[in-house]
Amino acid sequence: MAIISGPGGVDLEAELAAVGVRFVFAPGDDAPEAVIAEVLGMDERQIRAVVVAEPPEPGAEHTGMGAWHVNAETEAHFVRSGRGIVQFVLPQGECTVEITAGDVMIVSGAEHRYRPLEPQEWVIRHSGPAEAQLGARETGRDAGSWPT
Repeated sequence: MAIISGPGGVDLEAELAAVGVRFVFAPGDDAPEAVIAEVLGMDERQIRAVVVAEPPEPGAEHTGMGAWHVNAETEAHFVRSGRGIVQFVLPQGECTVEITAGDVMIVSGAEHRYRPLEPQEWVIRHSGPAEAQLGARETGRDAGSWPT
């Protein structure tokens, strides 16, 4: 189940929702169809990929998905196994979410970065036509350090 931490004195789930982020816990081996149907059109619900994200090598923690970025499409991903962290930019500062097996992560337009802490298997779905890629645009935000 996603563990959310961040700036004090704010409703972090509400602030995440305001920037386009939601987490749902759904134990099993895939996201519930009803959750996917809430955010993706009928022609977008297919699995685009099943990947295992490996922890980055030392010195590469801020490259690729570890760099602050915004994806071109709405994401609806399911974590099958492993542990990782995602950080999001909120008006009040950065918010960190620890994600593990059973978490469904829905992101639509939010600035974020991701770091697997151990090998983490993801079921990837996103908006756009079948040939669309989950393209990311790096924002140039200073990498800073990852939380420990």
